[in-house]
Amino acid sequence: MMLTHIQSKRMPDLKQLLTCTNIAILIFVIYFIAGMLIYRDYGISTDEGVERMTSLVNYVHVMGRFMATSDSEHVQHILQNTSPLTEWFDRYYGVALQTLTVIIEHMRGFEMTYREIFLMRHAFTFINYFAAAVFFYLILRRRYSDNFMPVVGLLFFILYPRFFGESFYNIKDILFYSWCVIASYFTLRWLEDERKSKFIIPAAITIAIATNTRILGVSILLLACGFAFLQGIMATRMLKRNMIKCGLLILLTFVSYVIITPFTWENPVRNTINIFIHFVRFQPWDFTHFYMGEMITRYIPWHYIPVWMGITVPLLYIAMFFAGFIVLSTASFKIGLQVLSQKLNMSLRFINSLKPVLKDRFHMYDFFFFAMFSFTLFGFILLRITMYEGWRHAYSIFLPFLYVAVYGLYRVFAYLNHSRRTARNGLISAVSAYMLYLLVWIIISHPYQYVYFNLIGRQVAEQNFTLDYWYVSKSDLLRYALNSSDEPFITIALDTGGHPSIIMLTEDEQERMAVAASLNTADYFIRGSRVSYEWQTQHLDPDFSLISAIIVDGMRIASLYRRNMPFSFIVDSDAWDKIVQVDSNVYDGLHYLNDGDMSTWWTTGKPQLSGDYLMFEFSEAVDFNYIHLNPGHASTDYPLWLTISTSTDGVTWQTAPVQTFVAHRHYVFESDEYNFLKLQIMLFCHFNNWSVADISFGHVNQIYTDSN
Repeated sequence: MMLTHIQSKRMPDLKQLLTCTNIAILIFVIYFIAGMLIYRDYGISTDEGVERMTSLVNYVHVMGRFMATSDSEHVQHILQNTSPLTEWFDRYYGVALQTLTVIIEHMRGFEMTYREIFLMRHAFTFINYFAAAVFFYLILRRRYSDNFMPVVGLLFFILYPRFFGESFYNIKDILFYSWCVIASYFTLRWLEDERKSKFIIPAAITIAIATNTRILGVSILLLACGFAFLQGIMATRMLKRNMIKCGLLILLTFVSYVIITPFTWENPVRNTINIFIHFVRFQPWDFTHFYMGEMITRYIPWHYIPVWMGITVPLLYIAMFFAGFIVLSTASFKIGLQVLSQKLNMSLRFINSLKPVLKDRFHMYDFFFFAMFSFTLFGFILLRITMYEGWRHAYSIFLPFLYVAVYGLYRVFAYLNHSRRTARNGLISAVSAYMLYLLVWIIISHPYQYVYFNLIGRQVAEQNFTLDYWYVSKSDLLRYALNSSDEPFITIALDTGGHPSIIMLTEDEQERMAVAASLNTADYFIRGSRVSYEWQTQHLDPDFSLISAIIVDGMRIASLYRRNMPFSFIVDSDAWDKIVQVDSNVYDGLHYLNDGDMSTWWTTGKPQLSGDYLMFEFSEAVDFNYIHLNPGHASTDYPLWLTISTSTDGVTWQTAPVQTFVAHRHYVFESDEYNFLKLQIMLFCHFNNWSVADISFGHVNQIYTDSN
């Protein structure tokens, strides 16, 4: 009995284990493991290829001389095919963080496949976002100590569906948002220190990294100096010292920024100014995007950010934000009234009014993020900063928004904590249920969390707002098309032309398909949801039928169409065993016609001329009446005017009437048995060659008619 009693005392109490800190650690562990398990599930966005090239340009600018000494063909290929930084069109964009991924490429000898490169960059983006979650939690720990509020705030951060999804591929805006969080933590720690000596270096470095990622990061530096000034005027002896420390912070940030921004090295001051001017006067983007039922330009209306946030941020977050914002606005208003109403010396009144705001870190944290939100929002509105494709350029505003939302929840809970126990328990249940709802939604909608709209937004989103504006979902439809087809090779047309979706497929999958230049040679067509609803739903070529769509909350974000074949056919896998000779008057690379490799092809190598032909001799009489020309990756090089002729002796030829052809690739013709088959160009075509990766022969079972 005594031994049992002693052992029971040594057993840890469940309450001791379930501390807020331990719960937070458990959440972090689960979140990180989940992220590393699912980062491969996301497609590639439109801008990722350009971002990688900008990273390479900057890396070669720095490491070019070292790379030139390498004997590796892959390294030399990178050197020879990378534009000089001074001539690169995106030279003003900082990619210091992304360059870390290029270092990994270099360590691998630049031999990684594109799929491996971008999956690695997806993992890198997630790791940065995970780090931001840690620092957001630390910010809340400094503000609320070790209680449930930092844990709730952490869940708010992790379970926001849009950022959850984008944190795996948005290497521009999510990376910037992540480092705004990290820089804000060190900036606040610097502001907490009365002597402003601690944390000045990490604050400067992290602000520089955020600014390098997007120039808007400099606003954190300006806000920090503003708060340091207000702290300084509370005590005369501190003002001069704080201004000196602000100057030092600015200098260290500038030096750090220049070090990680190679474009500025030639003339740090002038080129830094040029970067700021470039983004203030931003001009390159001249397309349109879908907003409130209309196609608008980058010159956005004043309500753009509030509307986008209003339909894409969870309603609980919005409600708690308004609660927190009202409290902080009221406090700010009262301070303003005190300054105006007291009959004291103006400077003394101002100083006294600031004491409730900056006397401890709790108030400082609250008003720091309140000011960050207000200045960012009104800055975007008043300066009419360029915005397009959702509100991603303003993602940094979500940091103060989220902080104020957590603050609002804290104030509501504090109000209910004393005398309204039933309401308090109801609030706890409601918040818990909502967090569970978001978690379930994220799981069910995986991997399309990036098109999340709240309960209000999803009622109007499909017909009024752009959905998958970066076409991330198209990789999944490419894979679906491959899995649904029995053909060894297919062509797919995309409404975005050369979108890099194919990069995310495996090498085996890529060898089975090519991106068609138009519907003329396409077996499949993928339509996205970036532009107007009318365009998304307009009638497609009747030769195509919808076979699959990606739908989230009833909204179609991408559609896959397949060409309706007007006949059924069977390919004879033994046809080439019966061919004894292949001839052409154009080019002798005829072995490519049956090498099983769709990345190699026979080609005329010149504009099509009347008389260009391919001729096949069979060892015995055959009756094939179906031909499939696989164009391979040269899918634009299809024959425009092709005739099919047959012969029993190779001397006397008969034209075989073509009953039907599809996409200049599938031909059905009438013929008796023959020993020779000739495919011949009849008219001159000046704008494309004739290429064939592989050619197949077979029999048509049935030709469908309208009556069928």
